[in-house]
Amino acid sequence: MPTRRITASPVKVTGAAPDGQQFESSLEEDFFCLLRFNRLVASFEHQPVTLEWLDALGNIRKYTPDVLVHYRRDDPEAAELIPMLCEVKPDLSNGKTSPRRKGQPRTENEGENALRWAAAERYAAQQGWGFKVYRESEIRTPYLANARFLLRHCERNDVAQSDLETRLLDVLRIQGPMTLRDWAAAGSTTSLSPVESLPVCYRLIGIGSVSADLDILLTLDTKVSPRLNA
Repeated sequence: MPTRRITASPVKVTGAAPDGQQFESSLEEDFFCLLRFNRLVASFEHQPVTLEWLDALGNIRKYTPDVLVHYRRDDPEAAELIPMLCEVKPDLSNGKTSPRRKGQPRTENEGENALRWAAAERYAAQQGWGFKVYRESEIRTPYLANARFLLRHCERNDVAQSDLETRLLDVLRIQGPMTLRDWAAAGSTTSLSPVESLPVCYRLIGIGSVSADLDILLTLDTKVSPRLNA
């Protein structure tokens, strides 16, 4: 349960993700999308803890990190991953302005950030967690666009078609890497067009059954291949 109450704001985007997690900025919403798409993530908590830290004048201040991420224990790829306490921050060098400061450039107190983040690192280490600051440039990438698109297919129950999934996976295993366009066509039948098989192709990519380079925007020319140990 969040340690801070999130209320509607005239200058920030607030709301809730499909899983009920609340966010208080569009950047947090984007970060939540990446977490929901990451198959190694078991769960995450928004604003899980409020910490105390000392500023340069010795005053006690409070700081609430944005997210605590828990990783799956049943997946070998996540076996070495510890829970991660995360802070989500905008970039400072992108020329954007702050709505709170009436169009003035965004600024941060780097000295205060260093102190509060050091406190977060100490607290996280005591809990057996890690701590990381994620900047906007790390979050808003082509990978995010792909994740947002593919999640729509992963989270729709009507997309899953076991027979078609099996046929598509068999085609890829037998024929090897091919473009998404050719893969959808190879899995089609006289009663099912390539366009109709695409949602299932997208779902298989989204759930990790098929490999594709998601660091560049997904198109029909994207190469897909069987995922080892899938």
